[in-house]
Amino acid sequence: MDVVETLTVQPGCSSQENLEERSARIGKCEVCAFKDFKYTCPKCEVKTCSLQCNKIHKLELECDGNRDRTKYIPLKQFTDIDFESDFKLLESVSEGLSRIKKKFEKRYNSHVIPKCLLRLRNAAELRKTTLMYLPFKFNRHKTNTTILDFKSGTILWHIQWVFVNAENLHLSDSRVSENEKWSTVLSKYLVKQENPILQEKLQFYQSAGISGLTLLLKAEQQPGKKFYELDHSLSIKESLSRKLIIEYPTVHVLLEGHSSGYDVLDSDEEMDTSEDTETGNQIIQKILVKAESDENLYESLKNLLFISEYSDEECKE
Repeated sequence: MDVVETLTVQPGCSSQENLEERSARIGKCEVCAFKDFKYTCPKCEVKTCSLQCNKIHKLELECDGNRDRTKYIPLKQFTDIDFESDFKLLESVSEGLSRIKKKFEKRYNSHVIPKCLLRLRNAAELRKTTLMYLPFKFNRHKTNTTILDFKSGTILWHIQWVFVNAENLHLSDSRVSENEKWSTVLSKYLVKQENPILQEKLQFYQSAGISGLTLLLKAEQQPGKKFYELDHSLSIKESLSRKLIIEYPTVHVLLEGHSSGYDVLDSDEEMDTSEDTETGNQIIQKILVKAESDENLYESLKNLLFISEYSDEECKE
């Protein structure tokens, strides 16, 4: 608390006159209204005479007593003390930003992919599938469980399903073998479910059966919102060939005849990712920019790709 004023007795003045002058200049405590105030609250400027009155004012006004360093002060009332306070505030903000920048630079400036993710990406390339990663702060990267089984050389995919006709219900499967057919992986959702809510939402899909469904995969390397129709009788490995996948495949599942709102590409419109890397990268940049805005990521992250917080040990089985 700041002491507002210290009074001294002027020569030639009696004690009584001095007390009257003091009362006139200082005023009474705004809490007890009995004693002259000695302190002023830095935040709400309530005048108090003692620690007890100060505590009472904090309880009544729910005041924490901390001065608002960003409070507007008219230029006429601006003092050297206020100038010094503002300068210190700017210094503290600058130091905080520097600490954050150093922290993020230390974490993100390395463009080295962990060995496990590098092997996974290389394995995908052998299958003519372009696999790209988002920065680790993104939820899509955090939830990705895709791995490469080093012993068998098999990619175990994380697959996200979007059941469009079930109120866009999102379900995920972890570590699905690339050799599995889409129909096999999807079949567990086409039987009666133990969860009554899930059963109610999937009942129309169960009635239609696998032959009555349309599977659509987002065409990341194509401009705009376009999709590839998947053949449910093919394996995941075959279907993802010549496709660009960001983290993991997301498959939209629709009842047959309900894909009118989707821009579905014909098979002959598929593009070789090796010839269209620039377009794919441009789309990824747009995804990064949008995700950065949604998740309030640090500005320096906007151009980063292929980064993970996982160490090699964390990627091992």
